[in-house]
Amino acid sequence: MKSNILVCTLFVSTMVAVAVNSAIAGTVINVPADQPTIQAGINVAVNGDTVLVAPGTYVENINFLGKAITVASAKGPRVTIIDGNKKDSVVIFDHKETTTSVLSGFTIQNGYPTTYVTGGIDIEFASAPTITGNIITANQGNLGGGIYGQGGAPIITNNVINKNSAFGGTGGGIELDGTYGGPQIIANVIENNTAFTGGGGIEVEGLLGPIPAIIANNIIRGNNGGSQGQGGGIYAFNNDYALVIQNLIVGNTAANGAGAYWSVPLNTQGPTMVNNTFSGNSVVKGGEGSALFLYGFYSNSILDNNLFIAKPGQSAVYCSNDYSSTPPAVIRNNDAYSSGGTGFALVCSGSTGTNGNISADPIFTAGYKLAGGSPAIDAGDNAAPNLPSKDLSGNPRIVDGNGGPNAIVDMGAHEFLPVTLTPKTLNFGLQAVGSTTTKTITLTNAQNKSLSISSKTVPTGYKVSGCGTGVAAFSSCSLTVTFHPLTTGLFKGTLSVKDSAGNSPQTVSLSGSAH
Repeated sequence: MKSNILVCTLFVSTMVAVAVNSAIAGTVINVPADQPTIQAGINVAVNGDTVLVAPGTYVENINFLGKAITVASAKGPRVTIIDGNKKDSVVIFDHKETTTSVLSGFTIQNGYPTTYVTGGIDIEFASAPTITGNIITANQGNLGGGIYGQGGAPIITNNVINKNSAFGGTGGGIELDGTYGGPQIIANVIENNTAFTGGGGIEVEGLLGPIPAIIANNIIRGNNGGSQGQGGGIYAFNNDYALVIQNLIVGNTAANGAGAYWSVPLNTQGPTMVNNTFSGNSVVKGGEGSALFLYGFYSNSILDNNLFIAKPGQSAVYCSNDYSSTPPAVIRNNDAYSSGGTGFALVCSGSTGTNGNISADPIFTAGYKLAGGSPAIDAGDNAAPNLPSKDLSGNPRIVDGNGGPNAIVDMGAHEFLPVTLTPKTLNFGLQAVGSTTTKTITLTNAQNKSLSISSKTVPTGYKVSGCGTGVAAFSSCSLTVTFHPLTTGLFKGTLSVKDSAGNSPQTVSLSGSAH
């Protein structure tokens, strides 16, 4: 059975594709060739059209006017900028737009609220646009400095949202209030945003079921929720059902719940948190929940396969007893660890050592990935709800990381790969029959034990050498692949290395042709 989060991620891709394909079927209005400004292009567009914008800086504030159109850049956000000139929100959706209203490929900057509350992108009156592939930066707002949404279920995916501020309240990067129908915040980088009273990265308030909100595959780092605010990375206030899946939440600060602060109202589902990595988040002196602070009536919540790693001396997961003394329904296969502090605190304090929960240094490498010998490798729960098929880096989930009899998912956002081959493809191009070309592949043994190599095979036309029959722990070696065709034609196939690692065999795609 496919996981729900995979289905939801595919849904996002499908919706964007449908919107773009629909627009291509209509008229393409080029800016500035056909219309002098982006807004002029929107004004003449009809449903199904595309307003295609050439590179440049456009000093204007645009409104989609309820149209099911795609407004896209021709060359991407680095070279196509919409500058709000601090006159209003840069982009406004306030006519009940749906997901077929698409904003794609711009830098959105220098917005300041006059009509509504945010400076960047304002989504009002139950609108639900698709916002994808943008850089949303250096905007200010009373709420939701980068993006603000009131009602509706916007799709916010594959954006960089950074250096925005909510000077009047919450949601430095994104704020969504009173939404329904399942808003989606997926695969964004949300970093270095600030908020005065909480939710430096994301603030969500009053998310209504039964369709869950989805916050998945995001990198949420370096955000500041304020010295008296809650939730440096995520602040969820009075929220119903939400899926918080496979996010990397690191280096955020707040008064409490520096990684995430989740407030759950009575008789609601609460969050389902699966395979997230929290680390290096810091609460102010006297605060609680370096990784996570749960508040309210959170007894229906699910915590599964997460790494809750605290700043030294701070509590990792703090479950408040202000309204309830009942812990989450599921606390399973998590690592809640604090050097010199408390892993699971208060209502959740009895969790360590039960249901697969541990409290141990996860042993990170660069990028908060697991190093060989980490206690979080093969320590997760394969039956966790909404378990993705791929990890945050796009590698397969449920890899046998320790060479045991069964493949078991790791805790956290990244799956440990005991042995890797790089690059994953080699293209030798076109060469003469009988000539020879060589290329090199690096084999890395990331385990804390030696690797035994049993075979190295290549298709006809190729030879492979190097690395011998074994590689020491935490070491690399080079494989030399030689292309030596003896006949004309196309030579495609796979180099395969079989070894003692749990993810054996490792493969590289080979291609070349001869004349």
